[in-house]
Amino acid sequence: MEPEVTRDAKMQEILAAFNEAWMKYCDSYIKLQDQLYESLRAGREVSWLAATDDTKLREINQVQRELFSEMPRRLDYAPLGEVTRDLEGAPNKIANLQDALTREEEICKDLEAAISLMKEKVDVMKAAMKAE
Repeated sequence: MEPEVTRDAKMQEILAAFNEAWMKYCDSYIKLQDQLYESLRAGREVSWLAATDDTKLREINQVQRELFSEMPRRLDYAPLGEVTRDLEGAPNKIANLQDALTREEEICKDLEAAISLMKEKVDVMKAAMKAE
């Protein structure tokens, strides 16, 4: 019976450590999401500078409305009463998490490339405005 108690204690320790890591991840995620929304807002205002007339402004606004309508919203909180604690399904949940984190890692690389591109374009705009 001793090995079972030791295994359970170790599993509780592992899950507690995971929960701490998950909370740090969530905090970072929320900060990043807030910053992305702020950057998106600022970029949106700059994109309006391309509106040479009212028709072009309407076109830009329409494209932006379509883009924003497809954006994901913040996660809804699922109360613990609705959460399953079935350890039999744990390997599938862990595999799903691992897959999601791998996809997220790739998307972060795409985001870094997009940020780099945006910064280049901002530098070009700043240089052009100084030259005028």
